[in-house]
Amino acid sequence: MQQRAAKCFAALLWGGVLVGGIWLLVRFLLPWTAPFIVAFAAAALMEPGVRSLCRRGLRRSVAAMMMSLAVLTLVSALAVWLSYRGISALTDFAACVPELADSLSRQLGELESRVFAYVATAPEEVSRYLKTALDAVAESLYSIPAALSQWVLDVLTRAAQSSPDFLLFAVTAGIGTYLLSASYPKTLAFLSAQLPDSLRRRAEGLGQDLKSSFGGWLRAQLILMAMTFFELLAAFLLLKVKGAAMIAVLTAFVDALPVFGTGIVLVPWAVYSFILGDTARGIGLLICWGVVNLVRSCVQAKLLGDQIGLDPLPSLLAMYVGWRVWRVWGMLLFPILFVTLRQLNDRGVIHLWKSA
Repeated sequence: MQQRAAKCFAALLWGGVLVGGIWLLVRFLLPWTAPFIVAFAAAALMEPGVRSLCRRGLRRSVAAMMMSLAVLTLVSALAVWLSYRGISALTDFAACVPELADSLSRQLGELESRVFAYVATAPEEVSRYLKTALDAVAESLYSIPAALSQWVLDVLTRAAQSSPDFLLFAVTAGIGTYLLSASYPKTLAFLSAQLPDSLRRRAEGLGQDLKSSFGGWLRAQLILMAMTFFELLAAFLLLKVKGAAMIAVLTAFVDALPVFGTGIVLVPWAVYSFILGDTARGIGLLICWGVVNLVRSCVQAKLLGDQIGLDPLPSLLAMYVGWRVWRVWGMLLFPILFVTLRQLNDRGVIHLWKSA
């Protein structure tokens, strides 16, 4: 009995150490090392291409430079294209703002008149209470444009303030990608040399397994993004939305980001459509939001399980625990953490459970 209690205490202790280590990593170490982590991941992804160029007679430094420039050009072109399309969409939207504001004000006035007409038919006590409540609601609605304008200004101000940090991050990550790619075998050998011999022998091949798991996770996220894009594109085309493809791309991208989701775009859009009297579009957007979330919820656990080699039930468990611990970030990261622990356990690096 005492031995079992000691094992339980040891497991809880190691669990607490693990959780505390992850918290310290995310809270302190990750912000300091983020550009180098991005650079190392980029160098690892570029490694097959660098090796292929080296086999053709190029020196590793030259091959790393060529691959780094190719990746930098691709990322820059994508960023420029997205920025151009985003600025074009914002310009078109800004041109429509006066008309939209006038239409919104007119629709709100008509809605207010109808509601007050119904309220006037109620008993005096109820009517007085409802009028007070409706006045407060109307004041809140009319303050929405000013609140949105202030929010946009705050976002632009924060973006301007953070641009030097982002520029430093990008430059550091870009230079670090080339340097790490040029010395990738030496870097791996150095990191491996820091491990004890027994641990290194048991962990042989673990890097490849982890790379495969991360690649599977990335493929799963890209597949989910593609599914969301085509669902949104079909819905927007049915609803006759202008610029359906671009809006679907942006919404699918927002859906893939932690904390966000399609609801942050579709629900306010639906509410706005209802206010303007476009009931059909509002209902269509809400149906689209429900269908996209339903499909994603049904497919995500199975897809992650197939891509990262994790059964659907443990994958669902990891996603749920991740959500409870760290919300959307947890849903993204906990399946990867669980697969990593399983691989470490299977290779005997750690002993958390016994395989059947």
